[in-house]
Amino acid sequence: MTVAKSVKERKQKQRAKLKALDISVVEVKLSANERILLDEGCELRGGISGAYSRDEYIATLIRNDNEKLKRDLSQLMPCGKCSADLPSGCDGLFKGDAQCFHTVNARNLML
Repeated sequence: MTVAKSVKERKQKQRAKLKALDISVVEVKLSANERILLDEGCELRGGISGAYSRDEYIATLIRNDNEKLKRDLSQLMPCGKCSADLPSGCDGLFKGDAQCFHTVNARNLML
């Protein structure tokens, strides 16, 4: 009875901590090969400190990609055609024009 109670209490504390940190669970569907690649990345990127957890690795990838995206976007601003804020700009109104962001650079931001 006490073991079940302590497990329940630990789980309640864990849920409270996650809620306080505003952390939510995101489910991702990965193929067997993608899971292998994920685990290899966790292991290799962790180095001598030990493997990253899958959560740590994915969260770090998201933060790093966001930093790179902002850098890339800042180098492309503003749109040469409409001078609007990117990446939406003119929402493709001038797409096809040689100076329009959507013609020239939009693909550069894709993964």
